[in-house]
Amino acid sequence: MRLPFLHKPVVKKITGDALGIDRHKADSVIKQLIQALPELVAAAVVDIKSAKTMAAYTSLVNFDPYKISGRNAELMRQVQKITTTPWVAGQQLNDLLFVLDEQLHALRTTSDGQWLCYVAVRQADTNMALLRDALRRAAS
Repeated sequence: MRLPFLHKPVVKKITGDALGIDRHKADSVIKQLIQALPELVAAAVVDIKSAKTMAAYTSLVNFDPYKISGRNAELMRQVQKITTTPWVAGQQLNDLLFVLDEQLHALRTTSDGQWLCYVAVRQADTNMALLRDALRRAAS
């Protein structure tokens, strides 16, 4: 017997706070990520300066990319401050990877450095090389 309240619905919709051309660009980044990684758990495009979520996507009800987007933007700002130290001067930060027990999380700035792309996938569904490549292509 299938009881609807026992099964959580799957959310597969791109949402966002941006308007106009910024929203269109952010949506296209998310769509590229979904196409490259159909098993995607979550993705978000965030303005680094304001920590505003331009567009977000999740395939799970209990995974809210909006809650983590602001923290990821702050993390990226802090790491970018570290790259101004003399021993890493001239180096460009490409991406940050977090390996959890069951998930891979990756952060990458867009080519203009204004936005942050965030992706979460299950380790059983993909590997780090595929994740990084998809993120690199979408963020360029």
